[in-house]
Amino acid sequence: MPLVSIILNVRNGAPTLREAIDSVLAQTCKDWELIVWDDRSTDASAAIVAEYSDSRVRYFLSPQEVSLGKARGDAIRQAEGEWVAFLDQDDIWLPRKLEKQLPLADNDVGLIYGRTVRFFRSGRERDYDQAHEYQLLPEGDIFTQLFTKSCFIAMSSAMFRRSAIEAIRGIPDEVRIIPDYYLYVAIARKYRARAVQEVVCRYRMDSGSMSHVVAFEMHQEVLWLIDKWADKLDPHTVALCRTRHFTAIALEEMRNRRTLRQGLARLFTQGSVGSQLVRPFASVFHLLRRNVWRPYWRRLHSKPSV
Repeated sequence: MPLVSIILNVRNGAPTLREAIDSVLAQTCKDWELIVWDDRSTDASAAIVAEYSDSRVRYFLSPQEVSLGKARGDAIRQAEGEWVAFLDQDDIWLPRKLEKQLPLADNDVGLIYGRTVRFFRSGRERDYDQAHEYQLLPEGDIFTQLFTKSCFIAMSSAMFRRSAIEAIRGIPDEVRIIPDYYLYVAIARKYRARAVQEVVCRYRMDSGSMSHVVAFEMHQEVLWLIDKWADKLDPHTVALCRTRHFTAIALEEMRNRRTLRQGLARLFTQGSVGSQLVRPFASVFHLLRRNVWRPYWRRLHSKPSV
């Protein structure tokens, strides 16, 4: 049995797939298996995986095209390792990613993640997690912070104890778009989390954007997630989270002329007009701060390695 089962969910990922797989092969920790779960790609993804003769690379073709939640769950069922890590088809692991995370695997830990940097075609970089851009990533009981700070963990940086996934009975059928967020919350409710403060993963940003339909459904699923755990959270936290996502739904509705009025009504009744008024000022503040004060990961990067 490998120590780590790495799951790479693929759907038409040919342009970046080699880079992702190569970053797994470059790991200094070699005790892993790579499960490539192909969700009916129509490009050269399957042929690219076939180029790799490493016996640790296992390819599976989904019987049918399914949601991300179902694809994640199907791939997890093939895992044999004690830990299950994820790498998305357009992201890249740094070579010591597993080496740095595995020493944190105490018995009561169910989730280990690490700092992630977004990178753009222009060469620009920024922290994936704006909430903790200038401070340590949270550890221990992070359940409530996953709501107050939103979903601040990049799935490609995360690894879960397989027995913890089994203890929460995997990903429910209702979760189609946000399986990553569901796993963080469900496992953080029962287990401690640990974090590698250095950068372990690079998250690729491209010019494509989430469709309005998918964005709308995503926020609806997050509202379902909030309702599911509402009795475990402070009522004020629940109210703030619901307002945040109703605001996002309202903005999506306002992008479409047919639902513009509905969106405006939602913004004023369920959302937050104030948050939108201060949003431009917040964006300027974050931009100026990054130019004046180096984010935590850049300060760590500038230190000599020990």
